[in-house]
Amino acid sequence: MKPFKVTDLPKHITYQMTAIPSDDARVSGTPDKTPFNKQEAAEVHYLITRFASAKRLKLKKSLVKVAEVIHAELPKEQKTQIEAMKWLQANWNKF
Repeated sequence: MKPFKVTDLPKHITYQMTAIPSDDARVSGTPDKTPFNKQEAAEVHYLITRFASAKRLKLKKSLVKVAEVIHAELPKEQKTQIEAMKWLQANWNKF
C-alpha cells in the first residue's frame, strides 16, 4: 500500500492547511496532551496514521473512514491528541 498522505484526506471535508513543521508536537511523537484540532489537515493526518498503525488498518478507504469519523463523530470534549485517540479506540467498532 502507498503511504497515506494529507492529500488523501476526504475532499468533501474542508480542512485548514497550515504549514506545521514536522518536528512540531502536533504532528510528531506519540499522541499526548497536545491540543488536537480536527479542522487542521496535518493534525488529522497525524492522528489517522497513529490510529491506523495501532489498529493495523492498511486500506486507504479505512483511513478515509477514520477521517470521516473524526470529522462527524468526535465529541468536542475530546480536546487533546490522547483523548481523541482513546475515543477512537473505544468507539471505532461502532462505525
